[in-house]
Amino acid sequence: MESLERIHSINHEMRTAPHERLHANAAEIIQHVHVFRQEIVVAALYRLWHELELDGEALLVDSLSRGRIANEHHPLMLDKLVAGGKRRKHSPLGQLVNWRFIEPPPEAATIAANRTGVPLLQRDLLHHAKAGQRDTVPGIPNGWICYTFASGWSAMSVRFCDDRDTEEGVVEVIAAIPSGRQDEWLAFLELIDELHKNIARQARRGSVEIIGGDDKLVDVIKRTSFDDVVLAPEMLAQITAQRQIFSAEILKRYAALRVPRLRKVLLIGPPGTGKTTLLKAEGARHVKQGGLVIYVCAPQKGRNTSSWQHLSYALHNAAEGKIPTLVLVEDFEMFVSDAHEMQLVLNVLDGVATPDNPAGTLLLATSNDPESIDPRIRDRPGRVDILIEIGLVEDEALAQRFLKRFLGAAYREDEHALIAPQLLGQPGSHFREVCIAAAIHALEEKRDDVLYADLLWAHETLLHGRVLAAQTERFMPVPARKRGGFFGKNRP
Repeated sequence: MESLERIHSINHEMRTAPHERLHANAAEIIQHVHVFRQEIVVAALYRLWHELELDGEALLVDSLSRGRIANEHHPLMLDKLVAGGKRRKHSPLGQLVNWRFIEPPPEAATIAANRTGVPLLQRDLLHHAKAGQRDTVPGIPNGWICYTFASGWSAMSVRFCDDRDTEEGVVEVIAAIPSGRQDEWLAFLELIDELHKNIARQARRGSVEIIGGDDKLVDVIKRTSFDDVVLAPEMLAQITAQRQIFSAEILKRYAALRVPRLRKVLLIGPPGTGKTTLLKAEGARHVKQGGLVIYVCAPQKGRNTSSWQHLSYALHNAAEGKIPTLVLVEDFEMFVSDAHEMQLVLNVLDGVATPDNPAGTLLLATSNDPESIDPRIRDRPGRVDILIEIGLVEDEALAQRFLKRFLGAAYREDEHALIAPQLLGQPGSHFREVCIAAAIHALEEKRDDVLYADLLWAHETLLHGRVLAAQTERFMPVPARKRGGFFGKNRP
């Protein structure tokens, strides 16, 4: 009560003191108010303990001291925990049977009394909802709660905002539990935290998460299908076989060998051979299968993080999620090239720090420049489990498949298959550009049909452009010593 009288005294001084004096004492006044706010909560908890006639001696604990989210204040989580307990034949330690919001004493009526204004969360109960999202849920409100447990004891907790450190305030949670029940209280927190993890885990199934890039990539990945992938059947079979890391039999084999259930596959080959399309198609398929896809991008310049940190976070995040996870990475050499991080890279890929996902993680990466990857990674089995080359088109039947894919309804085998032999030795992207350029050329010639001659013209035009681009001296300025003098006269 002495503290409350001091607050009333401060309020009186603020109303009656001259303007100059108020400014002089503002810091002192704010400091007093902040300290007393927490003290009011503590005093109110003790008062409620006696008014509600709760058993035992009250022990006050800080529930956020472990860096937790205050799940014990989320109505949805509490209701689910109570409902789950009713379905159990035997109640575990810390099982909640009932809870309710309670009103604070009059002296604390303005602290955490308003349970409105909570943020909207995504269905994983972790991330804030964005405009246009569905299945959102209210976040954790401030308030005073009383809990009743299966073993016959009760506790209280208050979640409030103490703004002593920052302008936005710091969320604090103080619980009052019977002395001697601290182990059961921690068991309760563990139960509700595990429930939250399960909800978040289920919410991540069938989703795509982007690390370090634009969220628009989510739709790009989901729209891709294996109709967009043109590869030799035996090569495609070798790649799709890597999905077996998610099968129960292979997971058991990994566990029996005490090997982390993380498979690392590196697709190598020149640019334009279809590696990126394959990655996106695998991602789209994995989402439809109910798995989690994590697409990792290199950080933008100026960010206080590295490419490897992004990839390492993705691998550990996949393991913590405990659901089948596909991690996609392009230009793998960029993520493992920093010499200062090399020991960390080696330890995570195949060492003491390798994350283990009980449901399996498949790292599917690409590289246009595998020679630049450190041999300790590239050539060491276990750090990269398998390298698969996706090379240039060398098979005439495959070349015809590319033509059919990119010409679409305009494809006529008798007209267009004739160009296939001349396109061998090129990447798949060359076929795409040939077909597009040929269609443009046909329209310029006032024709709807794409002819063999259009394809040949497009092929030769593209090759000629590359030859010119390779002649770097054509685009370099003439050195000053080779130039003529002023007014056409040579200078000595």
